Amino acid sequence: MRGILLATLLLAPAVGLAAPPRPYTAQYEVRRNGERLGSATVTFRALANGRYELTSSTVGSEGLAAIAGAAIDERSILGWSGKQLETVDYSYRQKVAWKTRERAIKVDASSARIDSRDKDRHFSPPYQAGVLDRNAVTVALVHDLSSGRTGDLRYLVPNRDRLEAHVYRVANPARIDTALGRQRVVRVDRIRESADGRSTTLWLGQDQNFVPLRIEQKEPDGESIEMRIISIR
Repeated sequence: MRGILLATLLLAPAVGLAAPPRPYTAQYEVRRNGERLGSATVTFRALANGRYELTSSTVGSEGLAAIAGAAIDERSILGWSGKQLETVDYSYRQKVAWKTRERAIKVDASSARIDSRDKDRHFSPPYQAGVLDRNAVTVALVHDLSSGRTGDLRYLVPNRDRLEAHVYRVANPARIDTALGRQRVVRVDRIRESADGRSTTLWLGQDQNFVPLRIEQKEPDGESIEMRIISIR
């Protein structure tokens, strides 16, 4: 019995040595209130020195979004510790007509410091290991589901002068129709303390390394923004 137990322990995967998420590029159709708004491209790739880059580019190509030249670009640089991801650098830029909005976050783990900027305002939220920007939470979800985690998943995200806990609840597997055909998915819902009608839901593909196949954001006024997968490579 002791020999069997020892062999089992030796063969079991070591805690904290999970592999990082796999690189991917995904193309999405973006819809607003059910009507086509534009397209989005999300790319996650490996860089040198154990770092990763996540970029998201959304372009309005239909209706008023096209007329206004609406575009959103996000870029996250992430570090991989061997057990968790952590944001190193993040930038966000939104352009609609003549208006531009910019945000940025820089994390220095060695000095336990976070510098956050929203337009011309600067903030210094407290540092905790494994902190993530909003854009990078999706990669963390992909990694955790690939690692077999279930239940409630919690991530710390800088929000001005504080760290905000983003909690996502993993639901039972299901199937949805997509441009890739009918796919097996795991639904994940963000749990908010005070949502006021706002909701965020992701459907991650079980046979697509848990890359999101559909993302839906609903606002308190009833407006919805949805991303639907077109292709993955």
